[in-house]
Parts: sequence; structure tokens; C-alpha cells
Amino acid sequence: MKRPGALALMAMVLCAPAMGAWARSSRIDEGLKIKEVRASPDGRHQARVTLRGLQVDGRSISSGPGLILGHVTWRRDSRALAYLQRSPQGLQLVVLPRLDSDSPLTWLLPSHADGLTKVFWIGRSRIGVGARELVPRLVVSWRTVVRTPPAGW
Repeated sequence: MKRPGALALMAMVLCAPAMGAWARSSRIDEGLKIKEVRASPDGRHQARVTLRGLQVDGRSISSGPGLILGHVTWRRDSRALAYLQRSPQGLQLVVLPRLDSDSPLTWLLPSHADGLTKVFWIGRSRIGVGARELVPRLVVSWRTVVRTPPAGW
């Protein structure tokens, strides 16, 4: 009759390579730990806040080094998003005006904005930042210019 300890030892030896791979992959994924997942209002897109930054529909969005604060806020039409980020320079507002854009727009906020935590959309290209929703202390707006090639190009 075989001993139960021998069977357990054999199972550990046979499973050791697989367990080692699992341990390595979990260590690699530590930097990608998901802190928050926010679905767009229409449910077609996802924003994942990880320890390394932001991913929108699996694509990394780079706005420089920094820690994302609060929640990612989607525009009502699900085509843009915004969030606050603590960078080495200070508090930044980061806006991805179109989901297919390569880099987000960033604004370094003044030092008195440190206590502000809520980001909300006021219009298509206007965002409010405040301590409470719909009570902006700062408003940021921009114009998006789309250039088309000249005729006959």
C-alpha cells in the first residue's frame, strides 16, 4: 500500500512547473492591478485604472508619470473622458477628447486646486473641477481643430 505522503509529493513534483509559471505571471501582473473599471454610459467602452495608469478598451493612455485620483469621468455621449492625476509637477486635469486620439490634453491646475476631487462635464469641450459635483471652482475649455487636406492633395 502506498503512503498518502508519497502521492502528495508526486503531485507537487508534477505540478511544480505549472505552479512556478503561475507565480511568475502573478508577480508580473502586480503592476497591472486594476484599481477601478468604469464602463462608458453606452456600455461599449471600458476605462481601467491600474497602478501604472489608464487603459481605454485595452489601449494604454499615457499622460506622463503620476497617480490617478478619484474616478474617471465619461462624457455623456461616451466619446471622451477626463480625470485628475497627481504628477511630479502638481495636480493635473487630463482629458482624452476623442477615444481614438493618441495623446490626451493636460492642464496643470493651480496650487489652490489641491482639495478639488470631482471632475464633471459641462459641455462637449468644457469640464468643471470642484469639491462637489456641479459646483465648479475651476472650468477648463478647449477647441478641437480638425485639419483636412487641401483640395487636390
